[in-house]
Amino acid sequence: MEHESHPHHHLHGTGVRWLDISLAIAAGVVSLVSLWLGLHSAHSMEQLVASNSYPYLEIGRSTHVIPSNGVESDIRRKIEYELLNEGIGPARVEWVELTYKGKPMANLQALVDACCDTLGKGNGMHSRGNVRNSLVRPGASLVMFSWTEPATPNPLFDAMHAAMNDIDLSTCYCSVFDDCYVRKNDGSKEQPVEQCTAPKVSFQPTFTPAPAK
Repeated sequence: MEHESHPHHHLHGTGVRWLDISLAIAAGVVSLVSLWLGLHSAHSMEQLVASNSYPYLEIGRSTHVIPSNGVESDIRRKIEYELLNEGIGPARVEWVELTYKGKPMANLQALVDACCDTLGKGNGMHSRGNVRNSLVRPGASLVMFSWTEPATPNPLFDAMHAAMNDIDLSTCYCSVFDDCYVRKNDGSKEQPVEQCTAPKVSFQPTFTPAPAK
């Protein structure tokens, strides 16, 4: 049986040593540049996608309700705290910290006990109940708790409304790519963090008493 043989072609140099070395170096440089450009392009694309998914949470506070008729005498007091997403990507809320006069509160019941001596009842207050792992869409808001001034006098509402200047809030939230930020209501910019490490006492907008220790 006869076997057909195929000639093998090999690349040959120019025969000029310095030229062959130069060509080899040039080929290596071109390969390295191509590799760098590929990596840079991938990184730039990753940054572009991340920037198009950037959340930006604002901590909102409302103390009054302005009526639609614009009549000043119809303005009513209000207690409301919310998280507003002014970014272009969804924000995943990891935790919220609420302090009253510098002391962290576990929930609304703890806040009432600290600020208001449990005066009356919070009839008419709307509360979220849980904010941990909540997702806030771009342009949307998450109202943690809200209470419009009751038609009849309520000592608890009066006391809580007066205590609003002593309430501070901070939150940690992440993007869909797990880029995380801490935001406070002191007017400062958000601070990037590697992860949302929860404070010792995180806040939940509920009247469920904190478990006894």
